[in-house]
Amino acid sequence: MEATKNIIELCDGDIDKTFRKKQIYDAVFKKGVIDFAAISTIPKDLRNGLSQKFHILEVKEAARKESLDGTVKFLFKLHDGKYIESVFLIDKNNHVTFCISSQVGCRMGCVFCKTGTMGLLRNLSATEILSEVLYLYHFMAAEKGLKNQLFNIVYMGMGEPLDNFDNVMESVSLITNSAFFGLSASRITISTCGLVDKIDSALRRFPTLRFALSLNHSIQEEREKIMPIAKKISLDEIAVKLKKLYAEFKNRFTLEYVLIKNVNMNKKEIDAMQRFHHQAFHINLIPLNHSDDLVKRPEEKEIAYFMQELERRHFCVTRRYRRGADIDAACGELCYKENLDA
Repeated sequence: MEATKNIIELCDGDIDKTFRKKQIYDAVFKKGVIDFAAISTIPKDLRNGLSQKFHILEVKEAARKESLDGTVKFLFKLHDGKYIESVFLIDKNNHVTFCISSQVGCRMGCVFCKTGTMGLLRNLSATEILSEVLYLYHFMAAEKGLKNQLFNIVYMGMGEPLDNFDNVMESVSLITNSAFFGLSASRITISTCGLVDKIDSALRRFPTLRFALSLNHSIQEEREKIMPIAKKISLDEIAVKLKKLYAEFKNRFTLEYVLIKNVNMNKKEIDAMQRFHHQAFHINLIPLNHSDDLVKRPEEKEIAYFMQELERRHFCVTRRYRRGADIDAACGELCYKENLDA
């Protein structure tokens, strides 16, 4: 049997009337339907025909874990037997965020991130990334009952998004396409550990796209110890580059700072943050979400001191609180070692 095509390849020649195409896309991308048989607005014969020629998803749910705080982590199986994890986040005000992966594993090797222990197994295609969003949207609409709910997307799951630049940009193009989700690029945030040379190209294509840079240390030689990518671009270069982009696009950058006990929380680190004391930056403090033999989560009084010192110096700073900690779904915890055997 000939391989089926992804739903985005659906063309007018595959259906009797052009308006049917809109009905199909509306069912999938506006209502969260992920089975052709469930599209009640089109004839049964057409549903059967589409099922034989096209597929809606390129991921299959293998498992899920639900947190006490409402976070849900999904394990998805890919066509080649590899696995990725994606996270559905919802706050007390029913604001929804999809945390999606861009690679199977990651090759950046940051010492505080469990995903990096997998190494990079492969990139995700644009349609695989889109499928993560489709499935989480289906879950939101069908199981959470939040139909027509606006949502945000963060590329903060497995992988370094800008290390898979072309596929990630194509996925953003699909997600923002008015024929599909039509989501504003301003609702999408891409997190990078430091591949800032690619941000320029991304913003020229999507000027309102949001970016978060994993800073994690304010002293160059120390940052290199915990983030190998730091050896390729200095903190001074990052600051200059992002300030220049802010001047052009007026798009503020989030600096993610993972707080690690006895590593990056002393007064000298706070002093060295001065290069980022600029309207271009918002600092988001992320207390380490796990402890092991290499890194430790700081105590609450240490976290409070660090934040208060930055506030006293008039930095724009916020703290990210843990979501999904009881199911290993928090920042830096996505990891599926069974991929190595697949």
